[in-house]
Amino acid sequence: MKLLLIEDDRPTADILAETLINQHWIVERATDGELGLQLAQAQEYDLILLDIDLPKLDGITLCKTLRSKGYENPILLLTGKDSTEAQISGLNAGADDYIIKPFNLKILLARVRAVLRKVKSLPTIASYENIQLNSGSGEVTCDGKLLHLTAKEYCLLELFLLNPKRIYSRRAILDCLWNFADAPGEETVNTHVKCLRQKLKAAGASDPIETVYGLGYRLRSPQVTIPVSPKIQDTVSSESETNKAENQQKAQAVTLKVWNQFKTKYVEQVKILTELINVLKTGEFLREQQQEAVSLAHKLVGSLGMFGLMEAAQQAKQIELFLKENPLEMIQIKEAFKLVGLLQQTVEQAQTISPPKTQLIPQPKRAVASFSRILIVDDDLELADRLRIEALAWHLQVEIATDLKVARQMIDQSPPSLILLDLSFPGAEDGLTLMQEIQGRSPKIPVIIFTAREELCDRVAAARLGANVFLHKPLPAYEILKTITDVLKQKPEEVGSNCVLIVDDDPGFLKLLSILLSSYGMKVTTSAHPQEFWQVLTSCNPDVLILDLEMPEFDGIELCKVVRADPEWQYLKVLFLSAHTEAAAIAKAYAAGADAYINKSIPGTELATQILYRLNRG
Repeated sequence: MKLLLIEDDRPTADILAETLINQHWIVERATDGELGLQLAQAQEYDLILLDIDLPKLDGITLCKTLRSKGYENPILLLTGKDSTEAQISGLNAGADDYIIKPFNLKILLARVRAVLRKVKSLPTIASYENIQLNSGSGEVTCDGKLLHLTAKEYCLLELFLLNPKRIYSRRAILDCLWNFADAPGEETVNTHVKCLRQKLKAAGASDPIETVYGLGYRLRSPQVTIPVSPKIQDTVSSESETNKAENQQKAQAVTLKVWNQFKTKYVEQVKILTELINVLKTGEFLREQQQEAVSLAHKLVGSLGMFGLMEAAQQAKQIELFLKENPLEMIQIKEAFKLVGLLQQTVEQAQTISPPKTQLIPQPKRAVASFSRILIVDDDLELADRLRIEALAWHLQVEIATDLKVARQMIDQSPPSLILLDLSFPGAEDGLTLMQEIQGRSPKIPVIIFTAREELCDRVAAARLGANVFLHKPLPAYEILKTITDVLKQKPEEVGSNCVLIVDDDPGFLKLLSILLSSYGMKVTTSAHPQEFWQVLTSCNPDVLILDLEMPEFDGIELCKVVRADPEWQYLKVLFLSAHTEAAAIAKAYAAGADAYINKSIPGTELATQILYRLNRG
């Protein structure tokens, strides 16, 4: 089928076109209203996706013009305007439907199908195991036998079959299936679900509706068993390394393609940053101009790093740090000016971007599901858009929320498979606030922190709230997406070695243990200050970490969580060495990611033997 996409925002148009092409649509594009009108009048399209705010000719006028000339094919409006007046204006202009940005791509595709069904009466057949629902005839069958459902039972089943990954609360079901004026209480939903389940069970069908306690209902994953012969399994294993290389090449190709498309834009941003720094050099500047320069440098850090341009990202980071000083001195402005010249040269000369060479960690056989949906919560829309485009090559569907309010709505409507979360947002709230709110959700949503904030207290706070990984901007897109896929998989274990870091607030015990382990040929680093843990960890690069359980400011449990949340350290062997023998304390240590828990009260030689045994096992 053929579609005309009229959208002047290039990143949005790229993502929509890529998504629709993957759904086997033929997509033609126009970037302004006049060109869109010419194409719509010259060619036949099954559907027009039309933005409202367009140059040369706005979407409302374009829609009115087409309808006045007898154009009958469906038109779906896209806009960032969320007012009732804007919706009424669009529908009165002749649009068949109206969707507000930012939108869920799955919902948009469902709206497209719905508009086509309504306008062209296209039948839709949805199936679940031995159940089949025909929207064209309004019939439901089980093993070919007709089922007699009430209108509400039919609509309820259709709702879940056509939206298989969405969780519907009882209130959401009432909003979808009942009119506002005659909507009953939420207990009515329970009754209809129960009646539908009974009828399906009586007909020989398995229960397709799963109760998600505390959230609502969703379609249960079908029970499908596919036998795999040993020969096929061996072939899959032998090809795994080849597939990894192919995936990396595909990711590199997508990165290069996107960079070539948007390189000019980043060159222009660097020029704007140069102009702002020139204004700062005069000494006569407004605070707003300084803040604008800092904000632009900050966004360049994340965007350039995602493309693998780490040198340019570090230059932008240094510029940001120079310009953030308050009061801003001339010496800092001059240093920033020198760096922005180097930055401009680096960006202009960048031709190809390769993903960094990283150590391959053995991966389990279970792959990430192709429908995994990632929610990026970051106010840097350009960075998020670049990541969303590149994620297509990794078979990940990415949605974006640029503020915490929108993120909450999207999570409530349809919980994602994983959240990539920045910590810094305008206002009093930050990303940790959102983490605290979703901490108790069931099922748990994995969270990867992706931020420019570097303080250990942020890492500890994120670990306390259950963050899976803590990533620091800038970082290439390849590394970000690889981490996402790793989190969505089961993690293997690694074997320890003989370089040890011991963190304990008792200096005497540290000295004794250091002498003891050194006598067994181990290289030992000690720290009696938990607040300096991260600096010591990254500087000594240990193979094994030994933690005391109870310490001031940051205890061993929190430090262990910080380690497990960082992709560089998450496989580090962690041993707890504590005087606490309570079952609850030991359970907490293992829950935080401990590999072993040893009591301090055992004799010194036995203690050393216990540690060495655990270091060398496997």
